[in-house]
Amino acid sequence: MATFHEHIIQANCNIAFLQSINQTIDNCIDWQVTVAFYTALHLVNAHISSSGLQYRRHADVKDVLNPYNKLSLLKLPEDEYTAYVSLQSLSRRARYLVSEKDGNIETTTAFLTYEKHLAKALKHLDALMQYFTAKYNFTLPVIVVKCSELKITPAIKYLKKP
Repeated sequence: MATFHEHIIQANCNIAFLQSINQTIDNCIDWQVTVAFYTALHLVNAHISSSGLQYRRHADVKDVLNPYNKLSLLKLPEDEYTAYVSLQSLSRRARYLVSEKDGNIETTTAFLTYEKHLAKALKHLDALMQYFTAKYNFTLPVIVVKCSELKITPAIKYLKKP
């Protein structure tokens, strides 16, 4: 089982990769959203591993983080849980061109990923980075990102524009 520290190391590697592809490769919005999710996943897995646990399925991770799961000792606050679930959904859209909001399984529409989706993903990632760094008292680097749809506000701590 990977340790808390090993998950944080991987999250840091993903952060560096996210910044690198954002700065050097145009039209890779889908990969940036996906890397943002996997960065968050390692932060979440660090949180889970802090209790000596490990889950291999996304559904199990969501269940243990769910703030309404009365039995879970690892639940997240509602805002952070929503950020994680939304980031996972954006990643699924980027990887599979599907929208979980579209209940029609016979749809022929491809759901592409645009700058507005990247902006949402980055905001969700920032919220999770803030939560876990405060909870576990560690630091993560600030990410320099190009994203025309991203509005940097005082609430955003780990993102800045070039």
